[in-house]
Amino acid sequence: MTSIPLRLGPLKAEGYTIRRSGVRWLAEPGQMCAANQVVAYFNLELGAEGAASGPAPFAEERELFVACAPRVAGRLTFDAAEAPGGYLSIFGFNRWNADTVIGSIDAESPPDDADGIVGELRLLLLTGRRMTQLADVRSGLLSGWYGRKRAWWSDGGTPLTLLSLGICDVIGAVAGEDAAFLEMFRSEPAASQIVVVPDHPVAPVAPVLLDQLERSPAQYRAMCADVQLGLSRTGTTPTAEDWMFAGSMLAMLERNPIRETYDLLSGSGLTRSGPADAVLLSLSAEPPAILQHKKLGYRLHFLPHFHNAAGPAVRKWLADAFEPIARTIDDIKTDYERLLDTIEATTGALVIVLNRMSTSGDENVSSYQPFDAPLSATLANIASKELNVMLDDVADGRNVAIVDLDAMAADIGGAEHVPDGVHQSGAMQELVRAEILHALDGLRPER
Repeated sequence: MTSIPLRLGPLKAEGYTIRRSGVRWLAEPGQMCAANQVVAYFNLELGAEGAASGPAPFAEERELFVACAPRVAGRLTFDAAEAPGGYLSIFGFNRWNADTVIGSIDAESPPDDADGIVGELRLLLLTGRRMTQLADVRSGLLSGWYGRKRAWWSDGGTPLTLLSLGICDVIGAVAGEDAAFLEMFRSEPAASQIVVVPDHPVAPVAPVLLDQLERSPAQYRAMCADVQLGLSRTGTTPTAEDWMFAGSMLAMLERNPIRETYDLLSGSGLTRSGPADAVLLSLSAEPPAILQHKKLGYRLHFLPHFHNAAGPAVRKWLADAFEPIARTIDDIKTDYERLLDTIEATTGALVIVLNRMSTSGDENVSSYQPFDAPLSATLANIASKELNVMLDDVADGRNVAIVDLDAMAADIGGAEHVPDGVHQSGAMQELVRAEILHALDGLRPER
């Protein structure tokens, strides 16, 4: 065994002092750890050194974390003095020092250390824009309610950015079981930033994303005024659930995630990147019907459990102000073509799409004669097959990569690993992550 002290390594922010909390361990003493496995994290704070010029970095995000991962596999040992507990493990009272040692790792054999950095922890920066600052849950890493969250390795130059816009099939695979990207970054040694914009309460279907790309500030102000007026005319006194739903809905619709840029902190200093190099979408997010505002024309879709979270006034306003619009396969194809072409013209990002699982293995239809045409309007597995074919047609000749969930599920067993066609087992998520990262690697210069 070779014992390697684990030191923090560099973080720089010109014009700011970086302070950290005490360490919060995610591993147990004596645990065997893999290379790039996050084992601990700190809360970070940036304090301006004198009068600041221009907006402060991370102005909207406010909370910043740095997670630590050893560069080699081995058995972990802690320095208990670095984990004081209580509020000292939440607030930043210690100045960041690259030479601080927080523990050690016993490697089975002496590692190759030509660059002299084996004992320097890899640093994963994480931050998020909360839906409201009242939701400042501090129970863990990236815990609580975020309207956007992201993570990136602090070394290796400017990272490629993947923006994830989808429902549970995409968000679960990318964010992981603890919703903090740990599985994704354990599998990704290259310089990458992963961004997630969740589906609550507005699902990221193609028409909604198109509207966000094209909406003007004046149109957004008209939407806000319409919501306020509409809720006052429902004849129902809005409840707390109504205001929470309306506020979070408008917060999500105000922004255009595909055009957004990002502050980055690393060992080289503060930089800014974006828009995203790749956008990840979920074909399972596309429903057979959406809502369209009768007067203003914008489109919305809510998954049932989020729609049910609205109060009575919002539900009444949705019923009065919107009309349901049915969507055929051809309609969805048109929406997808417009979205992909608009992204290409706007940012040039690669679009990665997770297709739909088209069979669970449980179908027992012996004759399709009793079903009215089109079969896709009645049978979900037929609709999924047709949508997958549609996606192949749309992707032809465009800057699109398809992650073939359907083929992967057929290979390892859809009924066991994707029982409802959307929610995946850990084994399936590993396969999906690998394919997403493979697609992202296609954007990197050849080394």
